[in-house]
Amino acid sequence: MSVKSFNKTIISFIILAGFFFLVPGANASENSCIDCHKTLTPFIEEQQKFNQIRIRHLEINVGCSLECHEERVRQLATANYQQWSESVHALKAVTCDACHGGDPKQPTKEKAHVNFKNTTDPESPVYYTNVPKTCGKCHSNELANFETSKHYQKLESLQLAPTCTTCHAPHTFTVMNPENFRISCGNCHSVYKKIAPYDIPLKAEDLLGRVNKLKFNIEMTRQDIFWAKKNGTDVTQAEQYADNALTELQNLAPMWHEFNLTHFEDQLDAANKDIRKAETLVKPTGTPTSTPVPRTPGFIGLTGIITMLATWYLIRKK
Repeated sequence: MSVKSFNKTIISFIILAGFFFLVPGANASENSCIDCHKTLTPFIEEQQKFNQIRIRHLEINVGCSLECHEERVRQLATANYQQWSESVHALKAVTCDACHGGDPKQPTKEKAHVNFKNTTDPESPVYYTNVPKTCGKCHSNELANFETSKHYQKLESLQLAPTCTTCHAPHTFTVMNPENFRISCGNCHSVYKKIAPYDIPLKAEDLLGRVNKLKFNIEMTRQDIFWAKKNGTDVTQAEQYADNALTELQNLAPMWHEFNLTHFEDQLDAANKDIRKAETLVKPTGTPTSTPVPRTPGFIGLTGIITMLATWYLIRKK
């Protein structure tokens, strides 16, 4: 074997091994889905192509480091298993079979995939029109609200509308930040796509930003309630208002899936109203200022008094 070929082999091994060891371990034990798919992650086709590009760069002495391609490496290295392993689903031991079907207790691929449907099969539980029912097995409140939405009605009738994975990326299932909604909602609600209302993206971003502000206000008010209680203040009514605001906040997440922004804003306003009432009852007052001590007239004051008395005397004398 030539030195050049040997170096190429070593470089390929190091790169692939690096990707392999970066893949975290699963939190769900004794699951054949996890055992199998985590070993497949480092060898996806796109990743192999990228590795070949790096090798060619190194062969012609073109500097190529992870610092240059960090974002590209992250995108290519992030496969289904890695995405899932960093999700809340992984923490809760919700494994592949919960959404995709199959039997994770079987030791062989053939047995594990009995009755398994491809994602493009309309009978698959993760076919896009079936996704709401699949997610709804655990997220029943979100499903109940989503089924009242225009999105769901169009998904059922036209087979063309947003579904759960439109906003919650498959395998990561993250909740989008407020600023993400301007782009996500804008994919449909825009003058270019001619889907009204056109102001939905901005309104969604604004409302979710206000939700984050509500969360902050509830936390700050609870701290004020704690210290007021420590100082002997009766905080019973304030705690009731704060609890109401927290309950209303928790109801906002499933309610969002109605995509009825007017109803959502009404609930948000009610929560803000309750937390303001609680704040008013326990908000720390400013440090009282000391009352100025009356001072006796100084030299200038005495001079003024004498001048006034002299003027009064002269007027009387005349």
